[in-house]
Amino acid sequence: MTIVDLNRTIQLCHGVGWMTDNHLKNAGSQSGWTPSNIYTLILLTLIYAINTVDRNLLGLLIPLIKGDLNLSDTTIGLLSGFAFAAFYATAALPIASLADRWNRRNIIAAGLAFWSVMTLCHGLVRNAWQLALTRFLLGAGEASSVAPSNSIIADLFNSEQRPAALGFLAASTSIGVLIAFPVLGFVSEEYGWRVSFIAAGAPGIALALILFLTVREPKRIADASHSGSTSPVALGEALTRLASKPAYVFAVAAGTLISLNMAVMHTWVPTFLSRVHDLSQTEIGSFIGVLRGGGGIIGGLGGGWLATYLGRKDPRWRYRVPAFAMLLIAPAQLLLIFGGDSLWKVGLALETLLVMAQIGPLFALLLASSDERTRAVAIATFLFVSNIIGQGGGPVISGLVSDVLTPAYGNEAIRYAMLISVVVALVAGLFTLIAGKLLKAPPPPVFHLQR
Repeated sequence: MTIVDLNRTIQLCHGVGWMTDNHLKNAGSQSGWTPSNIYTLILLTLIYAINTVDRNLLGLLIPLIKGDLNLSDTTIGLLSGFAFAAFYATAALPIASLADRWNRRNIIAAGLAFWSVMTLCHGLVRNAWQLALTRFLLGAGEASSVAPSNSIIADLFNSEQRPAALGFLAASTSIGVLIAFPVLGFVSEEYGWRVSFIAAGAPGIALALILFLTVREPKRIADASHSGSTSPVALGEALTRLASKPAYVFAVAAGTLISLNMAVMHTWVPTFLSRVHDLSQTEIGSFIGVLRGGGGIIGGLGGGWLATYLGRKDPRWRYRVPAFAMLLIAPAQLLLIFGGDSLWKVGLALETLLVMAQIGPLFALLLASSDERTRAVAIATFLFVSNIIGQGGGPVISGLVSDVLTPAYGNEAIRYAMLISVVVALVAGLFTLIAGKLLKAPPPPVFHLQR
């Protein structure tokens, strides 16, 4: 889960796309939906798709790994959540600080090659300790992707275009699941879970080379709302500036709770389908691929588009869209957890659509509280907090609850262990509404770039 964060609104600080004459001269033809920018966005989307598949593949394969390595649900939660999140979150901040200073393309390419090798190594482990080590190193590698990618997109697309661009990036998580999970589910059933990890790791190495050879590092562009230099600030100063912004703090809190929600669901839904609905690995991979993949693509693209479209009429919709999506996640996940043979499928598609719909606008809300000198650190700080608490804690807590309830409820225990995700989604929605209201009203637009 994502977690793949990765994972941009009101002129980055307020939410209405506007630019001054000076900014138009600085941006030139770089900003907007040019063929070069679209190509870069597509490559970053593919990379984030691989990022998501590699980190979440363990969840798909838990039914097989649990028996092979003789692991409890609590141990699986630690391996899936904390083992990955600890290094992912720790590495994200220094990498983001480097991304505000150094070549972001090279950082992403090197990280992609490294974590792809680590994914492949998952298939070679013989015990829980070796699996923990590969998860640690996978997290360290994947930390190189999300913050630098968001920073690049912020320089390629103006503030009015960013929610849609970031929504496209957010949809990559579902694109990866749609394509990879049915294939890897079949591979795991026919050839074993080890071969699935090896098959998942190989494509990233090739894509890292393509990125390095075909994409140029974009020029860093300051938004019109921020005067002064685009040169980066020290990490400590950046953190101090971000901590002084209440809107950013509430947005981080909301995103952290949603991260916990996503970590619980990504880790345990395959196991839930195996234990409660008695599905095979091929069936689990196919259902998750189609329902999560399809629903996620619609949600990711639709959420970014809706926030952009409604935001032009009223900037408040740029935070209302993710807030309402979060609030609706709760009933959708209840339908997944307690629905019958047909209803759980509707619930899985709906909760994925809603989760993905809020990601792009949520990242836009996070960046709305930062400036061009702290963008990558703003995202990395969010990733640090959300991964340590959300990604790290969610699977462990739910796994522990499952182990405690198993003597009384058997295979049904996992159903009740997943309910924590419902509660945190509701609180996240409320926090997002508060964060949006804390943003200052934007000044009137002056000039717009061609879209």
